[in-house]
This record gives sequence, structure tokens and C-alpha cells, in this order.
Amino acid sequence: MLRPGPTGAEPWELWVLGGKASAEFAQICATPLDNRLRKNTTLALPVSQVFCLPLWLNETDAKQFAGMIPLQLELRGLQPRGNGAAVFDWTVVAREGTRTLVVVGVLPATLAPEIHAEAYDAFDLSARYLPFAENTLTLWREQDRLAVAITRGQNLVYYQVLAEGRLTPRVVQDLSCAQAALTMQGIVTPLQKVVLWTEISPEERAALQAALPLPIEQGECPPPAAPPQAWKLTPSTVSEARRLRAGRRWQRRAWEVFLVVYLLAAAWMASQWFLTSLKVDDLRKWQSENAQKLALVQEGRAAWKELAPVVDTKSYPLELLLQASQSIPADQLHLTLFEAGEGHLLIKGEAKNVAGAFQFFNKLKGDPYFSGYTLDMANPRPLPNDLAQFQIEGTRAN
Repeated sequence: MLRPGPTGAEPWELWVLGGKASAEFAQICATPLDNRLRKNTTLALPVSQVFCLPLWLNETDAKQFAGMIPLQLELRGLQPRGNGAAVFDWTVVAREGTRTLVVVGVLPATLAPEIHAEAYDAFDLSARYLPFAENTLTLWREQDRLAVAITRGQNLVYYQVLAEGRLTPRVVQDLSCAQAALTMQGIVTPLQKVVLWTEISPEERAALQAALPLPIEQGECPPPAAPPQAWKLTPSTVSEARRLRAGRRWQRRAWEVFLVVYLLAAAWMASQWFLTSLKVDDLRKWQSENAQKLALVQEGRAAWKELAPVVDTKSYPLELLLQASQSIPADQLHLTLFEAGEGHLLIKGEAKNVAGAFQFFNKLKGDPYFSGYTLDMANPRPLPNDLAQFQIEGTRAN
């Protein structure tokens, strides 16, 4: 955790928190940007950089607070101009009946340039890392300025950076007025003591005692301790920079995935081209080695095609006529022309009637011997003597 130091000579202190051991001081940094251990580190913002707003909310359901607090911020003029939302967080301090007391930390519209450090994992309030006593008013120094914190029970309910670095009459009056106003609003309960974590002069102590008639204890600022619940006070500029960086990271990953896919596709195509080239070379080699055999096969195939009409019994005209005559219905028709050759078939005849012609045609189409032919018959033409003249053409498939 990086928190503001007490003086300008020690502007920022880096502490190591966690585990059962107490916090351990690590080093001093001039600015948050000079800290090299920013990863897994919380930047505790100075009290001067975070507005404090104690609020009584007429609600006990904590789920409703996220919608109620922005309305209170807008009512008090703490909502930033434009479309940007206020950056805030809160802690429940006390519950009384139907209302709840919360302390809200709000980031102002503009922050010190050194606060905009993107590499920090979290942003919180420095006062929340100090172990305050119950029902006390505590004074300590942050970067040469006095800061005050007031607790209600064990909970921090108010904090503020004072106008000057000493307990001047004006500062003492401001403390007295703040304590009175918070008491009137029911935000603080009667205080038990004043705790000083800084050196003051006897005159300053006497003035403070006169304004706040409470026991005053002097001590050293203790080591920081992590609060039970962290606040999320990430500046809007840091959030926007993180979103842009995340967007660029996703774009870079998308380009990397595209490049990997493209290279894989190119490698696959190159491998396919290489394998195909090998196959083509093998085929050409085989073709050159078997050129004579291929020539003999091609010559035999050509000769067989020429002899097919002779050696194929299904192409014999007489055989075709015999098979066709077996399909003639008894005393129904007679053939007048039968031609067959080169895969073509032409049959003409006269039937007793049109029905007889169609009967012959259907029987011919159903004959397995003519299954290799595509047969077609136009409508028979009636003759004066009641006969029907028909013509059937067939084409043999290759």
C-alpha cells in the first residue's frame, strides 16, 4: 500500500501489508509514478483528494444505497458535469430504526496529475488505513498539512484536510464548528478524547483544549492496517485508459488469432500443393513407364467399340425383330417396317385399333431385352378402315 507521507520531504510511503505480521515499511517515493512495485499495490489517496459526505439514508436495505447516493451527490452539487458518472464508494457506519448512516467518499472532478497512475490495482482513501480509537477526534499530518478524522464507535464517520499545517485559531475554530455540526445532525456520538499523532506547541495544545474540552493524548502515527472492506475509488481517467488498453489488447489478440489461422491455412494449402505435386509426378512417371501398355489398351478399346455392333447380340437386327414379334398381341396388329442399326430402332405397323397399338408399345417397353433403349411412340393415326397406324422409335443408351 502506498500512502501519503507526513511531510514534503517524505511525500509517499510504501508499506507491505498482509499475513499475520504487522505492516512493514518498505521505502519512500517522490510520487506514485516513481514506485516500481505498483502491481498488486493499492494507492491510498490523500484526504485532500477525496470529499467526505456523511449521510443518513431512510433505508436499511444496502442494495438500495447504490441508487440513493448519486441523488444525494447531485443534490449537493458533487455530480460531475457532462455524461460522466461520479466516482464514489461508501461504508455503513450505524443503523437506527428505519434509517442508516453511511460515510461516502467522492472523488472530485479534477485530481492531482500524480494520482493518475494506471498500473495500480486499486485506489482507496489513506484515512481508512489508520487504526483510529473509538469515539475520538484524531489529528495527523499528510504532506505538511493537518488532517482530522472522527469516529463513531469503531467506524470512521468523518475526515477532512485542514486549511493550514498548524493549529491556528482559524483551524481550531473549524474543528469546533465541524464537531458541533456533526453532533447536531446526529452523525457523531459524544467524543471521548482527542488523539494527536503530530507534535504541537503548548500554545496550540491550550487553544485546542479550550475549544474541545476533552482529554488529549499524544502519540505516534501507527503503521497502516487494511480496512475490512476496500473502497473502489479508481479515477475516471484511469478507468478509461484501462478500457482503451483492454480494447487494444483484445484487438491485438484478434489479429494474432487471425494471423495464426492464416498461417495454418497457408501451411495446409502449401502441404496440399506439395502432396498433389508428388502425386502428379508419380502419375506422370507411371504413365511414361506404361506408355506402350496404355497404347495397346486404347487401341483394343477402339477396336472393341467398332466390333460392338457385331459381337453384341442385342444389336442384331434379326434378334431385335424376333424379340419385338414376341410382344405382338395375337391378331391385333402387323408390322410394316422394322429397321435397326447403330443404336437406333424404328418400328412401323398397323393395329386393329388405337388400344392395340398402345398395348404393343407398353409390352415392348416392359420387355427386358429392350431395357437399354429409350422408346417413344406418337399418338397412333386412325385409318379409314378403322385400323390405327403407329410408329415407335428407340435410341440405345451408350
